[in-house]
Amino acid sequence: MIFDELLKKDVSKEAETLGSNTGIKTVQFYRTDVTRTLIEETFTFIGETLPAAEKYVFKEVPSSIETLKAQVAFIDLIDADNILNECRQLSERLPASLSVIILGSVDSISVVRELKAFGFYYLLWPVTKIELGEFIEGVLEQIESANFKNRRLAKRIGVVGTRGGIGATMIAAELGWLLSHEKRASCIVVDNNYLSSNLDIFLGVKNREKRRLNATEITGNMDDSAARSLLTRVSPRLDYLSLGLNNESSSDFHETNDVIVSVLKRDTNFIVDDLSASVSFDIKAKMLVKQLDLAVIVMEPTIACLRETSALLQSIKKHIEESEQRKTLRILLVLNKHRASRFQSVTEAEITKYLSTNIDVVLPYEISAEEVLVSGNKLSSGKTKLGSQLRSLCSLIVGEQTSSPRAKSLLSLFSKNGA
Repeated sequence: MIFDELLKKDVSKEAETLGSNTGIKTVQFYRTDVTRTLIEETFTFIGETLPAAEKYVFKEVPSSIETLKAQVAFIDLIDADNILNECRQLSERLPASLSVIILGSVDSISVVRELKAFGFYYLLWPVTKIELGEFIEGVLEQIESANFKNRRLAKRIGVVGTRGGIGATMIAAELGWLLSHEKRASCIVVDNNYLSSNLDIFLGVKNREKRRLNATEITGNMDDSAARSLLTRVSPRLDYLSLGLNNESSSDFHETNDVIVSVLKRDTNFIVDDLSASVSFDIKAKMLVKQLDLAVIVMEPTIACLRETSALLQSIKKHIEESEQRKTLRILLVLNKHRASRFQSVTEAEITKYLSTNIDVVLPYEISAEEVLVSGNKLSSGKTKLGSQLRSLCSLIVGEQTSSPRAKSLLSLFSKNGA
């Protein structure tokens, strides 16, 4: 009977399983057969099930990880032109819980430190089978013991409106959609307006009322499952957090919101905060520097908005210079020409001169924008100049090169050392 049962087993299904004898699912992305063969021979040598093998194609790595539900990924970047740039872009697309082992030929301590900051392991090539085997066993042992101290945290992006009604909410929603659909990264869009907003409409979420927390939820400890229960699923890789007020002050509630986001950062690639000027608390430079990795400053081409943008940028710069914390806040400046040219009182050249820096992205006026949004479509999915510029903004965020001539950004103004 036992022999008969063995004959009836579906061998194809067993062959499809990937991972180690510990049950940890692994995959390798190889460039050459030499790398692939060594990894496979090493897994056999240490008595582990062979990992799934995929030819390395940058854009296909996130979807392959998602499909295979892999927990460990070997990525061959031995002949990469710029290993740090490639890893930086990968880190923003891969699940935070994924253990990533980079194979590279650059013998540099600075590279090891940078990759460690991304949460990646680095293995210098060439490597012997014994060395590779010991390395693999060490990584698998760490995962088995649930040691996630080096788990990568999400990049937190704030879309900051220097005044109300200039498109910050629209941009936040579009970025959430682009990061999750085009860049295939997991993303949470956070509504920081606790009274009312249109972020749900821009995201295409129907009949969604703001979640109001009770006193116990606000004062109690917030764990992963509790924080996740507050999210609304928009699409497989895109979630939406929208909390509302009961009797609390908006500033107190913002702190609660920040605690929830801090918990969620461990399980996603990007957090996009809608910080339009319509929020019910003051957006201070101290808060932006403390909470964000990147601030998208949105302005319109008017004199009043130009002065407000300048004041905000100088306030951020002053805070970083006076702060004892060694932190760099990356800034992208977006000029949104959301109204016809007759309503624009300053030119791009005047803005650049007044702020002493270039504009990173200009969103052109699109007469059909409102019609597109009302129909439930995304502006960034269209073939208009506006859609193209929104995609360029997303590319800048994830570190991709764009064809935009606006080479100089505000990054140099907001580093601790001014470099």
